[in-house]
Amino acid sequence: MSRPRKKLSLATIVREFILVRRYRRARDDGRLDFDWSTVNYDRKAVVNLLLADKPDGAYLEIGCADNALFDAVMARRKVGVDPRQGGTHRMTSDAFFAGHANERFDVVFVDGLHLYHQVRRDLDGALGVLNPGGWIAFHDMLPRDWLEEHVPQIRTRGWTGDGWKLAFELLASPDVEFRLLAIDHGVLLVKPLTAKPRIPDLSATLAAERFAYLYRNFALLPVVGYDEAANWIASHRGRPSEDSSDAQA
Repeated sequence: MSRPRKKLSLATIVREFILVRRYRRARDDGRLDFDWSTVNYDRKAVVNLLLADKPDGAYLEIGCADNALFDAVMARRKVGVDPRQGGTHRMTSDAFFAGHANERFDVVFVDGLHLYHQVRRDLDGALGVLNPGGWIAFHDMLPRDWLEEHVPQIRTRGWTGDGWKLAFELLASPDVEFRLLAIDHGVLLVKPLTAKPRIPDLSATLAAERFAYLYRNFALLPVVGYDEAANWIASHRGRPSEDSSDAQA
């Protein structure tokens, strides 16, 4: 399901070479051995699986770009937010969550700005509009090397940023379950267990960390393939979140 790779322009190649030299002190030789082109599932399969038992479901997508995912999602109601193109709302995710706090969705998919601080804000915003029993997913959560992860951005394509840090905050939360799917550059799938999950703020520890931290601590994360994730999703069918009566209607 991989897309044809376009050739990089000479200007892009030169730019990346200059940035690699500039940030060479951040270089790390570790590499996570994933070949996304050989995986037969992507984020479209995951989102539609989440919505499979909700024929009247409501879906929110943050970061729509060319609508590759948005157009493929089978949901009765779909809202897409992107400041540049695609979707249905031309605005930032921060503006959307601030102005649409009373809306509710069964699945929220986040593929916006791939920076830790923004990913965390998008999680908070998504939790505020999620129906009881709903799901939140994040794209581009598995950088394979330091170039794909580095902030500021070096790679023009294949850049994931440092949103992966959110996974380590989720590890410390008693109020969520999550899986990190080893498909499509990494899909982080979050299942809140309470109406108001407590997610520790570990920014003081994680903000300055780079790919080397992820590589060293990778074994701590619940990384699974699509089939195992599908079984996990099925185990939650029909199980409402605790304290769901406290959620906003």
